[in-house]
This record gives sequence, C-alpha cells and structure tokens, in this order.
Amino acid sequence: MKSEKPAGKAGRPSRSLAEEIQAAEQRLKALKDRQREQERQERERNQKMILNLIRAEGLDSVPFEQWRAVLPKLRTLLKVDAADSGGSGRVAVTGVGASGQAAAQA
Repeated sequence: MKSEKPAGKAGRPSRSLAEEIQAAEQRLKALKDRQREQERQERERNQKMILNLIRAEGLDSVPFEQWRAVLPKLRTLLKVDAADSGGSGRVAVTGVGASGQAAAQA
C-alpha cells in the first residue's frame, strides 16, 4: 500500500496570490531600507574624506564668506547641480561664528 503524495510541496500549504504580493512588498521595503542606509553611510564617509582633504590642504582656515562667494564656481568646476546637493541649495552651517551664521541665513 503506497500512499501517493501530491505534486506540490508536501506538508506546506500554498500561499494565496495576495499573500505572495504582501511578502514581495515586505522584501522590497527591506531592500529599499537597506539601500537608503548604504547611501547614508557612503555620504557620511564622503563627507569625512572631504573634510580631511580640506584640512590637509589648509583650506579650513578660509573664511566662510569667501567659501560662500566661490561656491557657484566650485559647483561648475565639479559639475554639481544645486539639486544634487540636497535640493534646497542652502548650506547647513554648524560650528561657525556669528558672522558665518548671518551669511548662511542671508
């Protein structure tokens, strides 16, 4: 007496199409979250390397106002659009004296 098994996977009920879609959406969300985290980490690494380069070249002693004045030329040289740098075109200023903060808000 042989008991025949069904053609599908034994012992595991098949999922409905809606369940398959939900599982795929959850996997997609997890992948997008992982991608965002990798991009954030890469941005942080890039920021640290740029800051180290600026310090190594002695450019950290250049006044903020001078950086702000040459920023459009620097973007042109680097071929970076204002939208690529965060969209607003505004510079986030931290650790700058009162004169630098006033210039950043202008």
